Amino acid sequence: MARIRWAGAIVLIGALVGTSVTADETDREPDRVAIRKATESFVAAFEKGDAQLVGTHLTTGAELIPDENPGIRGREAIQKAYAEHFASHPNQKITLEPESLRFISRDTAVEEGLMRTSVEQDAPTTQRFSLLHVREEGQWLLAEIREWPSEGTELRDLEWLIGSWQANRTDAEVQTTYEWLGNKAFIRGNISIREQDRTVSGMQLIGPDPSTGELAIWMFESDGGVVQGTCTREGKAWVFETHGLTADGGEFAAKNILLRVNQDTITWQPIQLTVGDEEIGDLPPVKVTRVKAAK
Repeated sequence: MARIRWAGAIVLIGALVGTSVTADETDREPDRVAIRKATESFVAAFEKGDAQLVGTHLTTGAELIPDENPGIRGREAIQKAYAEHFASHPNQKITLEPESLRFISRDTAVEEGLMRTSVEQDAPTTQRFSLLHVREEGQWLLAEIREWPSEGTELRDLEWLIGSWQANRTDAEVQTTYEWLGNKAFIRGNISIREQDRTVSGMQLIGPDPSTGELAIWMFESDGGVVQGTCTREGKAWVFETHGLTADGGEFAAKNILLRVNQDTITWQPIQLTVGDEEIGDLPPVKVTRVKAAK
């Protein structure tokens, strides 16, 4: 139910335990603790799927403001929206990455940051959020819940790639390990392709292009080839449009479709592949599975 993704996203408020605090926001710690406890209580109610209990954490005139639909005003209307959401969206997973919690008066505070939501096996999506906390009769309640799209595609939406993956073909075995680089500024992929008579390797970097802010990909092959391109999301698929040069100076271009089947399975398919003057076209998708750690 797109109109109330924040209904599901409210679960993420439980992550407020890790709220980030800037240097000039180190005061009012008792109120910060009280807000965290109030949101943890809200999470417990949400996880029970109890719309009435969820409503006790809202002000009478609370507002739920989704990114694409009209806002929902009033505790009772929001409770109804929650009840509908619980019926149609069980088991929604949420991750919150708060960036600030600031007090704008004695009894009001604003929380802002990034949230990621996912349902079942779907890859997460990232939104921005703002919460207005209000203290009424000594209790911190939610007076406004607002969400809107983040600018561009977020690198954190690919966090599920982190780990080791393997693909077996008739002529080769491909192993890839993805890990965070630096302060999670990039995802680095180390690739090894073992064929019958040789092994080749390479490295991928996925992250924001400093010149545009959009997600980009860079690939460096062990023999000297270099490829770069853009990274965009189309539904459940990720599209990497790449171009570059092979080690001998030949031109290379392809559109690569990365499709997340589930948490442990993806497919990778190069299409519109061109190497030098040869138009190879579309290749069949390759199944890639996550390598499970030994128990």
